Amino acid sequence: MSDNKIVLSVEKRENVGKRAAELRRDEIVPAVVYGKDFAPINIQAPYLEISRVARRAGTHTPVELEIDGQRQTAIIKSIDMDYVKNRISHISFQAVSADQVVTTEVPVVVVDEDESEAGRAGFMVMQSAEELEIKAKPADLPEKLEVSARNLKEHGDKLTVADIKLPSGVEFSDSDEEFKSLTIATVQDPAILAAQNEAADKAAEEAEKAKKAAEAPAEEAAAETEPAEGEKPSEEKSE
Repeated sequence: MSDNKIVLSVEKRENVGKRAAELRRDEIVPAVVYGKDFAPINIQAPYLEISRVARRAGTHTPVELEIDGQRQTAIIKSIDMDYVKNRISHISFQAVSADQVVTTEVPVVVVDEDESEAGRAGFMVMQSAEELEIKAKPADLPEKLEVSARNLKEHGDKLTVADIKLPSGVEFSDSDEEFKSLTIATVQDPAILAAQNEAADKAAEEAEKAKKAAEAPAEEAAAETEPAEGEKPSEEKSE
Protein backbone atom coordinates (compact mmCIF):
# COMPACT_ATOMS: atom_id res chain seq x y z
CA MET A 1 0.00 0.00 0.00
CA SER A 2 1.34 3.37 -0.95
CA ASP A 3 0.79 6.74 0.71
CA ASN A 4 -0.83 4.93 3.66
CA LYS A 5 -3.91 4.39 1.53
CA ILE A 6 -5.91 1.19 1.71
CA VAL A 7 -5.84 -0.32 -1.77
CA LEU A 8 -7.90 -3.28 -2.99
CA SER A 9 -7.52 -4.79 -6.46
CA VAL A 10 -10.83 -6.11 -7.73
CA GLU A 11 -12.17 -7.65 -10.92
CA LYS A 12 -15.50 -7.08 -12.64
CA ARG A 13 -17.91 -9.89 -11.88
CA GLU A 14 -20.26 -11.79 -14.17
CA ASN A 15 -21.52 -14.37 -11.64
CA VAL A 16 -24.57 -12.79 -10.00
CA GLY A 17 -27.56 -14.05 -8.07
CA LYS A 18 -27.39 -17.74 -7.20
CA ARG A 19 -24.22 -18.12 -9.30
CA ALA A 20 -22.37 -15.99 -6.74
CA ALA A 21 -22.27 -19.10 -4.52
CA GLU A 22 -19.76 -20.58 -6.98
CA LEU A 23 -17.38 -17.70 -6.22
CA ARG A 24 -17.63 -18.25 -2.47
CA ARG A 25 -16.73 -21.92 -2.91
CA ASP A 26 -13.59 -20.72 -4.71
CA GLU A 27 -12.66 -18.33 -1.86
CA ILE A 28 -13.86 -15.29 -3.82
CA VAL A 29 -16.13 -12.64 -2.26
CA PRO A 30 -18.76 -11.03 -4.51
CA ALA A 31 -19.23 -7.28 -4.06
CA VAL A 32 -20.77 -4.22 -5.67
CA VAL A 33 -19.69 -0.58 -5.96
CA TYR A 34 -22.27 2.15 -6.55
CA GLY A 35 -22.66 5.87 -5.96
CA LYS A 36 -24.03 9.19 -7.10
CA ASP A 37 -23.51 9.62 -10.85
CA PHE A 38 -21.75 6.24 -10.82
CA ALA A 39 -23.20 3.24 -12.63
CA PRO A 40 -23.19 0.20 -10.30
CA ILE A 41 -20.47 -2.35 -11.02
CA ASN A 42 -20.48 -5.93 -9.80
CA ILE A 43 -16.99 -6.79 -8.60
CA GLN A 44 -15.11 -9.58 -6.84
CA ALA A 45 -11.89 -10.09 -4.88
CA PRO A 46 -10.03 -12.93 -3.12
CA TYR A 47 -11.43 -13.64 0.36
CA LEU A 48 -8.17 -13.06 2.24
CA GLU A 49 -7.60 -9.69 0.57
CA ILE A 50 -11.13 -8.36 0.95
CA SER A 51 -11.43 -9.51 4.59
CA ARG A 52 -8.10 -7.82 5.42
CA VAL A 53 -9.31 -4.56 3.88
CA ALA A 54 -12.67 -4.82 5.66
CA ARG A 55 -10.96 -5.26 9.04
CA ARG A 56 -8.70 -2.27 8.51
CA ALA A 57 -11.16 0.11 6.83
CA GLY A 58 -14.35 -0.72 8.66
CA THR A 59 -17.19 1.50 7.45
CA HIS A 60 -15.35 4.78 7.94
CA THR A 61 -11.94 4.69 6.20
CA PRO A 62 -11.76 5.25 2.41
CA VAL A 63 -10.62 2.37 0.21
CA GLU A 64 -8.93 2.79 -3.16
CA LEU A 65 -10.53 0.22 -5.48
CA GLU A 66 -8.38 -0.73 -8.48
CA ILE A 67 -10.78 -1.60 -11.31
CA ASP A 68 -9.37 -2.29 -14.77
CA GLY A 69 -6.23 -0.29 -14.00
CA GLN A 70 -8.13 2.72 -12.66
CA ARG A 71 -8.66 3.75 -9.05
CA GLN A 72 -11.98 4.67 -7.51
CA THR A 73 -12.26 5.96 -3.95
CA ALA A 74 -15.02 4.24 -1.99
CA ILE A 75 -16.15 3.48 1.54
CA ILE A 76 -17.71 0.25 2.77
CA LYS A 77 -21.45 0.78 3.30
CA SER A 78 -22.43 -2.73 4.38
CA ILE A 79 -20.92 -6.14 5.02
CA ASP A 80 -23.07 -9.26 4.77
CA MET A 81 -21.94 -12.18 6.91
CA ASP A 82 -22.51 -15.93 6.80
CA TYR A 83 -22.86 -16.30 10.56
CA VAL A 84 -22.81 -20.10 10.41
CA LYS A 85 -19.34 -20.06 8.85
CA ASN A 86 -18.39 -16.68 10.39
CA ARG A 87 -17.25 -15.42 7.00
CA ILE A 88 -17.92 -12.39 4.81
CA SER A 89 -20.41 -13.30 2.08
CA HIS A 90 -20.84 -9.92 0.32
CA ILE A 91 -19.67 -6.30 0.55
CA SER A 92 -21.25 -3.10 -0.78
CA PHE A 93 -18.96 -0.14 -1.55
CA GLN A 94 -20.10 3.45 -2.08
CA ALA A 95 -18.07 5.35 -4.65
CA VAL A 96 -17.17 8.87 -3.51
CA SER A 97 -15.30 11.81 -5.00
CA ALA A 98 -12.54 13.76 -3.29
CA ASP A 99 -14.75 16.82 -2.73
CA GLN A 100 -17.86 14.89 -1.65
CA VAL A 101 -18.85 15.13 2.01
CA VAL A 102 -19.42 11.62 3.39
CA THR A 103 -21.58 10.73 6.37
CA THR A 104 -20.48 7.67 8.35
CA GLU A 105 -20.02 6.29 11.86
CA VAL A 106 -16.60 6.07 13.51
CA PRO A 107 -15.46 4.40 16.75
CA VAL A 108 -15.05 6.46 19.92
CA VAL A 109 -12.04 5.63 22.12
CA VAL A 110 -11.55 6.84 25.71
CA VAL A 111 -7.87 7.63 26.40
CA ASP A 112 -5.77 8.83 29.38
CA GLU A 113 -7.85 6.81 31.85
CA ASP A 114 -4.76 5.77 33.85
CA GLU A 115 -3.64 9.40 34.10
CA SER A 116 -6.87 10.56 35.75
CA GLU A 117 -7.57 10.79 39.47
CA ALA A 118 -10.42 8.35 38.95
CA GLY A 119 -8.11 5.80 37.35
CA ARG A 120 -5.47 6.14 40.06
CA ALA A 121 -8.19 5.65 42.71
CA GLY A 122 -9.14 2.33 41.14
CA PHE A 123 -12.44 3.55 39.71
CA MET A 124 -13.79 2.22 36.40
CA VAL A 125 -14.63 4.35 33.38
CA MET A 126 -17.67 2.67 31.82
CA GLN A 127 -18.15 3.60 28.16
CA SER A 128 -21.74 3.81 26.93
CA ALA A 129 -21.33 5.19 23.38
CA GLU A 130 -19.06 3.19 21.08
CA GLU A 131 -19.64 5.02 17.78
CA LEU A 132 -20.77 8.46 16.62
CA GLU A 133 -21.91 9.69 13.22
CA ILE A 134 -19.74 12.32 11.54
CA LYS A 135 -19.42 13.97 8.14
CA ALA A 136 -16.27 14.92 6.26
CA LYS A 137 -14.56 14.66 2.91
CA PRO A 138 -12.91 11.26 2.29
CA ALA A 139 -9.39 12.54 2.91
CA ASP A 140 -10.45 14.01 6.29
CA LEU A 141 -12.29 10.97 7.64
CA PRO A 142 -10.58 9.83 10.87
CA GLU A 143 -10.21 6.16 11.81
CA LYS A 144 -11.49 6.97 15.31
CA LEU A 145 -12.44 9.80 17.67
CA GLU A 146 -10.55 10.12 20.94
CA VAL A 147 -11.86 11.64 24.15
CA SER A 148 -9.59 12.20 27.15
CA ALA A 149 -10.51 10.95 30.62
CA ARG A 150 -7.68 12.95 32.21
CA ASN A 151 -10.02 15.27 34.16
CA LEU A 152 -12.26 12.57 35.60
CA LYS A 153 -12.05 12.41 39.40
CA GLU A 154 -14.90 10.72 41.24
CA HIS A 155 -17.89 8.43 41.01
CA GLY A 156 -20.53 9.90 38.68
CA ASP A 157 -18.19 12.13 36.66
CA LYS A 158 -19.02 11.95 32.93
CA LEU A 159 -17.58 12.47 29.49
CA THR A 160 -19.99 13.80 26.86
CA VAL A 161 -19.92 14.47 23.13
CA ALA A 162 -18.96 18.07 23.96
CA ASP A 163 -15.65 16.77 25.40
CA ILE A 164 -14.54 15.38 22.02
CA LYS A 165 -12.17 17.55 20.01
CA LEU A 166 -12.87 16.92 16.33
CA PRO A 167 -10.05 16.88 13.76
CA SER A 168 -9.95 19.64 11.18
CA GLY A 169 -12.55 19.24 8.44
CA VAL A 170 -14.77 16.93 10.52
CA GLU A 171 -18.21 17.70 11.91
CA PHE A 172 -20.83 15.74 13.81
CA SER A 173 -23.95 14.94 11.80
CA ASP A 174 -26.04 16.23 14.68
CA SER A 175 -25.28 19.64 16.20
CA ASP A 176 -28.10 20.29 18.69
CA GLU A 177 -27.47 20.75 22.42
CA GLU A 178 -29.13 17.48 23.38
CA PHE A 179 -26.66 15.56 21.22
CA LYS A 180 -23.71 17.47 22.66
CA SER A 181 -24.78 16.40 26.16
CA LEU A 182 -24.95 12.71 25.19
CA THR A 183 -22.94 10.66 27.71
CA ILE A 184 -19.89 8.87 26.29
CA ALA A 185 -18.54 7.37 29.54
CA THR A 186 -19.20 7.50 33.29
CA VAL A 187 -16.94 6.96 36.30
CA GLN A 188 -18.08 4.08 38.52
CA ASP A 189 -16.73 3.31 42.00
CA PRO A 190 -16.69 -0.53 42.21
CA ALA A 191 -17.67 -0.41 45.91
CA ILE A 192 -20.69 1.83 45.23
CA LEU A 193 -21.63 -0.25 42.19
CA ALA A 194 -21.50 -3.45 44.26
CA ALA A 195 -23.65 -1.86 46.99
CA GLN A 196 -26.20 -0.70 44.42
CA ASN A 197 -26.36 -4.17 42.86
CA GLU A 198 -26.77 -5.76 46.30
CA ALA A 199 -29.57 -3.33 47.18
CA ALA A 200 -31.29 -4.03 43.85
CA ASP A 201 -31.06 -7.81 44.41
CA LYS A 202 -32.45 -7.42 47.94
CA ALA A 203 -35.32 -5.25 46.73
CA ALA A 204 -36.17 -7.83 44.05
CA GLU A 205 -36.08 -10.60 46.65
CA GLU A 206 -38.38 -8.65 49.02
CA ALA A 207 -40.78 -7.93 46.16
CA GLU A 208 -40.92 -11.63 45.29
CA LYS A 209 -41.65 -12.52 48.94
CA ALA A 210 -44.41 -9.90 49.10
CA LYS A 211 -45.93 -11.24 45.90
CA LYS A 212 -45.99 -14.80 47.25
CA ALA A 213 -47.46 -13.62 50.55
CA ALA A 214 -50.25 -11.80 48.70
CA GLU A 215 -51.02 -14.84 46.55
CA ALA A 216 -51.15 -17.30 49.50
CA PRO A 217 -54.56 -16.22 51.01
CA ALA A 218 -56.18 -16.32 47.57
CA GLU A 219 -54.87 -19.85 47.00
CA GLU A 220 -56.11 -20.98 50.43
CA ALA A 221 -59.55 -19.50 49.81
CA ALA A 222 -59.78 -21.24 46.46
CA ALA A 223 -58.81 -24.55 48.08
CA GLU A 224 -61.57 -24.23 50.71
CA THR A 225 -64.29 -23.77 48.08
CA GLU A 226 -63.20 -26.78 46.02
CA PRO A 227 -65.18 -30.01 46.72
CA ALA A 228 -63.31 -32.85 48.40
CA GLU A 229 -62.15 -35.75 46.23
CA GLY A 230 -65.14 -37.94 45.37
CA GLU A 231 -67.65 -35.34 46.56
CA LYS A 232 -70.04 -33.87 44.03
CA PRO A 233 -70.79 -30.18 44.19
CA SER A 234 -74.24 -29.40 45.57
CA GLU A 235 -76.90 -28.54 43.05
CA GLU A 236 -79.54 -25.89 43.58
CA LYS A 237 -83.10 -27.25 43.38
CA SER A 238 -85.31 -25.56 40.91
CA GLU A 239 -88.68 -24.32 42.07
